[in-house]
Amino acid sequence: MKPEKIKTVGLRDMHPMQVQALMDLIGMTINLATSTEDMEIIEDVEAYCDELVKIFGGNGVKLTIEVDPGHTPDGSTSIHQGNKHV
Repeated sequence: MKPEKIKTVGLRDMHPMQVQALMDLIGMTINLATSTEDMEIIEDVEAYCDELVKIFGGNGVKLTIEVDPGHTPDGSTSIHQGNKHV
């Protein structure tokens, strides 16, 4: 069996507003994940966003997490989101 030829759309083929909407959604998803401060959730979201960007022909997403050495008034530690690469 020969694989069926399928036309695909990449980031370069999309209208700039479509690309911006996709990047905004990815950014919001990452922000929500980091607000949980749960590393398993953050790692899963990073992996899904990375694959999504790569599927559309981008370079992917990589997060850098910095743990704040200080404590917040409620005794918890906070994390800070790094960069996303597209």
